[in-house]
Amino acid sequence: MQINQSISMPTKLLKLALVLSLTSCAVSKEVANTATLNQLPAFEQSAFAEQAEVTETALDALYQQILSLAPQPETRQKILYRLSQLHTEQYERQDLSLTEEKSALHALIDRYQQLLQQYPDDPNNELLRYQLARSYDLLAQPEQSLSQLTVLLAQYPDSNFAPEAWFRKADIHYSRGEYELALQAYLQVLAAKQPSFNQHARYMAGWSHFKLQQFNLADQQFLQLLDSSYNQLLQADQQQSLRQEVLNILSISLSYQQQAESLQALLQQVPYASGERPIALVALLYQSLADFLQQKGFMAKSLASYRIFIADNADTYTAAQFQLRLIQHYLASANAEAALNAQQEYISLFNADSAFWRRASPADISKVTPRLLQYLDYFGRAHYADALATVSSQDATTQVDVKQQAFTRAIPYWQQMLVILGNRASYSPDSTADTESANGQNKPRYIAADINYLLAESYAGSQQLESAFSLYAALGYTDTSRQASLFKPQDAAYKALLLAQSLAERTAQSETSSVDYKSLQQRWLQQQIDFVSQHPQHPAAQQVALQQIQQDYTAQRYSTVIAQAEVVINWPYATEQSTHFANEALFLRSQSELALQQYAAAEQSLQQQLNLSLNSARRQLITEQLASSIYQQAQLPGITNLAAIAHIQRLLAVLPDSRFHEAAAFEQISLLIAEANWSTVPALLHSFMAKYPKSERIAAANAQLIQSYQQLEQWQLAAEQLLKLSANSTDPEQQRDALWLAAEYYLQAEQLDLARQAFRDYANQYPQPHAIAQEARQHLVQLYQQQNDIYRKNFWLAKIVSFEQAETANSNITSNSASNNASNNASTERTQQLAATAALMLGQHENKLFAQVSLRHPLQANLTKKRQHMQTAISHYQQSIDYGVASTLAEAQFSIGQLYDDMAQALLVSERPQGLTALAAEQYDLLLEEQAYPFEEQAIELYRQTTALIQQQIYDSWVKQSFTRLQVLLPAEFNKTEAYLEVADAPH
Repeated sequence: MQINQSISMPTKLLKLALVLSLTSCAVSKEVANTATLNQLPAFEQSAFAEQAEVTETALDALYQQILSLAPQPETRQKILYRLSQLHTEQYERQDLSLTEEKSALHALIDRYQQLLQQYPDDPNNELLRYQLARSYDLLAQPEQSLSQLTVLLAQYPDSNFAPEAWFRKADIHYSRGEYELALQAYLQVLAAKQPSFNQHARYMAGWSHFKLQQFNLADQQFLQLLDSSYNQLLQADQQQSLRQEVLNILSISLSYQQQAESLQALLQQVPYASGERPIALVALLYQSLADFLQQKGFMAKSLASYRIFIADNADTYTAAQFQLRLIQHYLASANAEAALNAQQEYISLFNADSAFWRRASPADISKVTPRLLQYLDYFGRAHYADALATVSSQDATTQVDVKQQAFTRAIPYWQQMLVILGNRASYSPDSTADTESANGQNKPRYIAADINYLLAESYAGSQQLESAFSLYAALGYTDTSRQASLFKPQDAAYKALLLAQSLAERTAQSETSSVDYKSLQQRWLQQQIDFVSQHPQHPAAQQVALQQIQQDYTAQRYSTVIAQAEVVINWPYATEQSTHFANEALFLRSQSELALQQYAAAEQSLQQQLNLSLNSARRQLITEQLASSIYQQAQLPGITNLAAIAHIQRLLAVLPDSRFHEAAAFEQISLLIAEANWSTVPALLHSFMAKYPKSERIAAANAQLIQSYQQLEQWQLAAEQLLKLSANSTDPEQQRDALWLAAEYYLQAEQLDLARQAFRDYANQYPQPHAIAQEARQHLVQLYQQQNDIYRKNFWLAKIVSFEQAETANSNITSNSASNNASNNASTERTQQLAATAALMLGQHENKLFAQVSLRHPLQANLTKKRQHMQTAISHYQQSIDYGVASTLAEAQFSIGQLYDDMAQALLVSERPQGLTALAAEQYDLLLEEQAYPFEEQAIELYRQTTALIQQQIYDSWVKQSFTRLQVLLPAEFNKTEAYLEVADAPH
């Protein structure tokens, strides 16, 4: 952007009047003897009846005549000064041609200079200096004008002309590109606080900062300019161009920095003079920046401007408008995902619970409501549809979780819609395009009853059953549901009944519930009564009657269940007797006997059911319950674990073919573990795994065996078991985890050779996950370092570096793929730190080899060898630097500089050839210095780069050593500790 480097000045000097009071000349001795005023005749007014007008020309001639009389020096001086001002006024009033004007200005300048030379101490010289500077300015002689302005300000710093003098001095410096000097002068103008110059001076001070690339300081000036004149800018059309220009340059300056983040910081940095900065002005700043960035093709940064404004001003309607612009942009660019996310943000920022809603006016709320309802309805229905579309999978738990989460996500949207709708039964936007037509009539788009039903469905799907029940019951038995289009009242009533049952049963099974079960049971009973009486047409009415018996069972009224079982079997209202219901009644009776702990009676009832026609699942259940009736004797209150084990052993003997047999054997082990009887557990576990090698509990048994070894601190046995698990498991992830844990246990058991072997196997077999594989390689580095095996230690250090490089390259290649987002194999901060440290250690190794090579004869061979070690070390150090890890960055960078430094020193002290003459030796030394100089320059540059790390809040011994070396290498520049210690010691 081209910036105007000069400021327009008025073509005429401001008229300034100098009142010259010509006092009487010094009285000589001769005049002292003349008559006094008392002796003069009386004054006669009639003598001056008509006073002639005195023109400037006549006055000029009069002054010239007086001068010709050679008056006293004091009088002459005053006349000359009065003539200079008279000629200045004549010049101001005359309409001269360009040639005449220049001639007049030259004459004035000559007169001013003559007076200044003749009377250097005259108090009127302040005005002469001012007029002389302006005359030079009118003659387009800025150098001479600047010189006079400088003298004026130096001699008369408190002059009334000082603000204008500083201003014109600043203009001259600015036009010459001397922005630092111009800035100092403009700041002097601002310090004077003279309104006529203040606005323009602040504007040009901002430009001066900008030219000096002091963008933040420039921004402060521009923002203060907008702040101070904001109301005038809004009211004065003639200043609209200035406002736009200030906004443009401010946007340009911010674009050179952190864009919207810099604007955000600027607004916080510069307080508003009269309270809080108007939100319209803040929005204008962000909008201007966003428009500028968009014009320059930086769309992402342009959108970021909106986002930062929204984040800081979320309680304003302007923020809602900006958010809609984001949404519209994403929709226009077909970025569906970003558009949806932006709509979600709109809901979060402007919902009925937001700060915006609490503070906004009713008018602003009414503007936000249509879009808010639209987005809430969309996302609510989307999540609701996702829940309904969840397909069955082999993993039932996952399926339930996915559905539940989808329903849960829908709930807040329905709740927000109902809050917004308030007491209205429906909501219809003003636009007819947002309404639906039914039978030729407009129908409300949002119906409260339907939204309540969707909310009830979502509550139920998310297992918020109490809330779901309340809504279903209200919709099933009230008139509001008549408006509904998504459901029938009888369907809602039946769902309320099912939920009442579910809640009562759940509470009955919970030992920790604080809910009064009797009230839930009564509520369930009342729901059954209401449903059968008000919705008898429902196909489930007959089954509901049976549920009353099931409710008795749930309510633990087991005696009642046993007594009424025959009623259910002979149901009088059913057209046909249901065998299924009869079997269920018999089943509940047997379950009631078990619940009453009548294990002997329960054993007989269960045996009776086995004589009925049962499906395989039920038969299996009854058989297991028969075994359970025996098992429960081991679960009586107060029984000890050892006594329970004895009952389990009896059960194992009575029902050896029962599937419960295996569970009982495993339970025996669990009881021993509960008793912390770890010493006997390993043997029983080995026996269990030998007897049930294909049991589904084998994995748990293996885990318990490993746990027992852990409790017994038998780390080597635990590691061996883990190695077996790794070898025999068919699960690759389990194999990998077991091998890793085995390696750690070997390490804990101080079996270093075995630990090293395990870590080596892990590193070779499982390069992924990358982070864990890197940790394995790091363990190997440490183990080999303990053995002082430098070769193998360096081998694994190189592996750490190479694998990190490969992973980083792979991540860069696949960074845009969807699969990479879910990958666990990406490079992490920890792996980068390991790689940076490894590269640093490899560089240190090469550095040692470099130091061991002395520059002796044969010099060329040793120099080549030393250079090779140097280049290899630098390569490793550079690898470490590239990771940008703070803990290694300074050391690696310093080490490279030290390599160059050491190479320079090595050259200087290298062995000299034998037999050199004094002249040849001197020439040889000069040659070495020429060879060493580039290395020293490289070292200095790298030391400088290392000291620059303090700008990244890094200050450690390596940075300090860099300063120390620079003090030696460049003492004139760096032997000033305050130059950097002040920064380094600044609080972080």
